[in-house]
Amino acid sequence: MGTLRLGLIPRGDERDEREREFVVSLSEALGCEVDVHHAADYRVVLTGLEQGLVHFAWLPPLVAARAMRGRLAEPIAVAVRYGDTSYSTVLVAQPTSPIRAVHDLRGARVAWVDRESASGYVVLRAALARSGVKLAQAFGHEQFVRSHAAVARAVLSGEVDVGATCAHTDQGSMHFARSPYAGDAGLSAGELRVVFEAGPIPSDIFAVRRDVPPRVRSGIEAALMLAMPARVHAAARSLMHADGFAVPTQEHQRMLAGLIEHE
Repeated sequence: MGTLRLGLIPRGDERDEREREFVVSLSEALGCEVDVHHAADYRVVLTGLEQGLVHFAWLPPLVAARAMRGRLAEPIAVAVRYGDTSYSTVLVAQPTSPIRAVHDLRGARVAWVDRESASGYVVLRAALARSGVKLAQAFGHEQFVRSHAAVARAVLSGEVDVGATCAHTDQGSMHFARSPYAGDAGLSAGELRVVFEAGPIPSDIFAVRRDVPPRVRSGIEAALMLAMPARVHAAARSLMHADGFAVPTQEHQRMLAGLIEHE
């Protein structure tokens, strides 16, 4: 084919050497030019797939779910982070907070990540509503702070009473606001306490449009899944801040569908 266009989610100022290395190495491996379609927001990624402006893309969970529902692309790899391909969403409070369970949520101040964040807003709110929590009564003041780290800071500082963030379990211990982008270890159960937990949520997805030639699709799959060539695999891991990649299973598909079943 001609130019293969990669759709990337909004990443702030991260248009860096990671991106360039992935594009150059993949272009050499596939024997075709690879270009990047930078999305201004998540909806632009979907529009690019729909209109054929994007041939394959890095998709966060909600966007991946919508792409699968619209049959715009097929998942070929799911990111492995902290040894797993999924994670949870939690509502957390300070350990000394009087808010210990959802029935204590009455006019609480809450910090969310943003309205398109699976673990920082959408999944947690839906799970709370399904459990019988009346959201308008539970939260008296809501604010969006744009990152999981900022949610944790807002809770720890007392700026809010509770916050929604991601959680990973590692060797029996739960870590909160553990960002692969920052490369940190997150916060422990001694620093934040879980008020409510929901999930699981699948990790980010690499997806390819259905009309991409089989040779090209196979080349991308070999690079991501088999490390053939190793340079592309390493570049993809670096780009997505992943430990590696796994083949998407039916369980991942089920989790993705569950993210948007009430939209």
